[in-house]
Amino acid sequence: MTSVDSILGAIEFGSQQWFWPVVGMIAVGFLLLLASYRDSSQPFAFKTLLITLKVCGIGLVALCLLNPTLVQNQIRPGENIIVLLVDNSASMKIQEQGDESRGSRVIAMLERDREEWLTRLTQDFDLRRYAFDDRLNQIEDFPALEFDGRRSQLTAALKSIERRFRNRPLAGIMLLSDGNASDFSELVTLDLKVPLYPILDAVNEAPLFDISVDQLAVTESPFEDAPVTVTATIATTSETDVRVIVSLQEKDATEDKTGQQKTITVHRNAPATVRFQLKPESPGVRFYRLSITPDDNSEASLDLQEATLKNNQRLLTIDRETRKNRILYVAGRPNWEYKFFNRAVAEDREIDLVSMIRIAKKEAKFDFRGRVGEEANSLFRGQNREVDEETESFDQAVIIRLNTRDAEELRDGFPKTKEELYKYDAVILDDIEASFFTPDQQTLLDRFVSERGGGLMMLGGRDSFRHGKWHKTPLRDVLPVYLDQSGESHAGHLKWDLTREGWLEPWMRVRSTEVEEQQRLVEAPALQILSSARETKPGARVFSEIEDESTGRFPAVVAQQYGRGRSVAVLVGDLWRWSIKRGENDEDDLAQSWRQMVRWLVAEVPHPLETEIEWVELGSTPTVQFSVRLRTKEYQPRENATVSISVQPPEGEAMTLDAEPSLEEPGLFVATFVPRDEGAYMAEVQVDGEVETPSQSMKLGWTTQPDEEEFRRIEIHRDALESLAKRSSGKVITVSELPEFVRELPHKEMPVTEIKTTPLWHSPLILLLALFCFASEWGLRRWKGLP
Repeated sequence: MTSVDSILGAIEFGSQQWFWPVVGMIAVGFLLLLASYRDSSQPFAFKTLLITLKVCGIGLVALCLLNPTLVQNQIRPGENIIVLLVDNSASMKIQEQGDESRGSRVIAMLERDREEWLTRLTQDFDLRRYAFDDRLNQIEDFPALEFDGRRSQLTAALKSIERRFRNRPLAGIMLLSDGNASDFSELVTLDLKVPLYPILDAVNEAPLFDISVDQLAVTESPFEDAPVTVTATIATTSETDVRVIVSLQEKDATEDKTGQQKTITVHRNAPATVRFQLKPESPGVRFYRLSITPDDNSEASLDLQEATLKNNQRLLTIDRETRKNRILYVAGRPNWEYKFFNRAVAEDREIDLVSMIRIAKKEAKFDFRGRVGEEANSLFRGQNREVDEETESFDQAVIIRLNTRDAEELRDGFPKTKEELYKYDAVILDDIEASFFTPDQQTLLDRFVSERGGGLMMLGGRDSFRHGKWHKTPLRDVLPVYLDQSGESHAGHLKWDLTREGWLEPWMRVRSTEVEEQQRLVEAPALQILSSARETKPGARVFSEIEDESTGRFPAVVAQQYGRGRSVAVLVGDLWRWSIKRGENDEDDLAQSWRQMVRWLVAEVPHPLETEIEWVELGSTPTVQFSVRLRTKEYQPRENATVSISVQPPEGEAMTLDAEPSLEEPGLFVATFVPRDEGAYMAEVQVDGEVETPSQSMKLGWTTQPDEEEFRRIEIHRDALESLAKRSSGKVITVSELPEFVRELPHKEMPVTEIKTTPLWHSPLILLLALFCFASEWGLRRWKGLP
């Protein structure tokens, strides 16, 4: 707001030593005038007027003795900087009135008014011209703008201007933009220290018709080969309902692959949500395109043309992991549980189950039950093979290995070193006693969970938990239940039920709806075997409980985080009854439960090579940052490695990046890449091998659409611009107000000003005012016939 003082200035007195003499002169003159008019018969008002005119004349003459000076604070022409900032992004091409776009109106305004406000602005200020899209650029002339920028980095542009002129006399920023910033989330909290003056049309813009993909989310579940869920939110600016056809198909799909389509109705103030579920035919990185088009039968689409088609499609990436999770299953005896567990995970293409099944326990060394002179276990009698050092003796347990990679895997029994055990992602112990493992192997299992980050699951049975003497091993700390004392005994048949925690976890549910799941639990066969525990540990989560015939409730599935990994206790020992008693046409609920539970067990297990993609800001440029984490065979950070990343852009040749070791974390290698083109990108991470570590590689992908945020909103964002201007002590200027605003701008508070002083004591105005007072007083006296 322009102050009056800044325009009129202030009056200072140079000879203040004459102040009291001047006051005395005026006071004496006033008293003499009172005495002279005291006996006059004229009316009081008339005498007061004569005295006032005479005193004013005397006062003006006496005032000159004080040397009055007019002091004005004014800008120094050409010293203060004004930035004229124009939005060069593609959203300025949106046509609002007829065939004229926002950008063309801006150019026309600047050309039309070149002889008016723009010329005056150039005379009074140091005018700097800038344009911005994804970066800030200084320009010579605005007609050269093409309004083709993919992003509107308004916040970054304003911050950059502040930095550039930090120690310069920046007086303000005049902004020509629609306010639809790609970095809008930062714009609403921007604390600008320089006044901002957005320039907008005063005329209300006509409503624009548009439909857009407002939000897009991809949800991938690690359970039961669950389909990928694509959720899209469709919005419209139409005043009436609009029917929209939403299509989802692979990016490079052939004509014979039509993908999926759905038709929905979208309301102006109630965006519609549409969901697709798809199962990629093969693992790996795949790209999809979601697009929307108005239905031909929609009234809105027949009467109106969309303001832009840029927001009618989005690209998305789906990455189904190609690596198999290896699980080591150790069973104390062949049983029904293993049979149905093995059958369940055999159908899971992402699980590789390796089994150690003990078919006979070791016997006392002195107790030979074979023929005289026979030391080999009689279980192998009758087989056509010679007795050798690998044939189990009576004092060795008889173990069979299933689904091993080669003849060497598990040849010497359960792994004895980190290198051997850490190859697996999870270990399942089924009805096996603690004495089967050596103390070193028990400690190794502890470290497998806490250090390697693997998963451990123990199933109920007669040799599990406390019955298997596990409370005397390091695994008493790993397991989520206390084993030091036996729990309460149960009575009769047992019914399976989910706790509140279980209902919230998708891997504990089998049916798609709550009603169906409740019905399944009611119809589930009763169970009989339960390894009761005293209580669960603090921090452990109980997902399922067992209820006996006396309504007593006991934990059935308990899990906890332990170190870097997680452990699960399945205290029930006869879940196989669900499969035994299911009908021929019934769904195999047990198989699905096992698959989901195993997927959850290994969902967050670390791998030797892990790669993440993260969007970061490099200056004001969106940049992809690759984070590659490497681990040794013992799952310690691997630092001495050569990591290269080959990036294939949508068009052109691939380029290779060298990842550098990070200073923040050992074993972390980082690289950055600035995507310039719109579309889908593929990257392959390659880690060179060493003598003890083979080469490793991983593929990943992402998509980039720079104008995604640019066209999320098509209307001019007046509220955002007004709020930003108010916070910066500026204001919104309409086009019609520009000439008057530019005239007043020099009188606002400016960084660089100069003092102008004008002596008033010899000013003709002072003399004329004094003569006027004396002449008026003399004329009035003569008019009334006074002396």
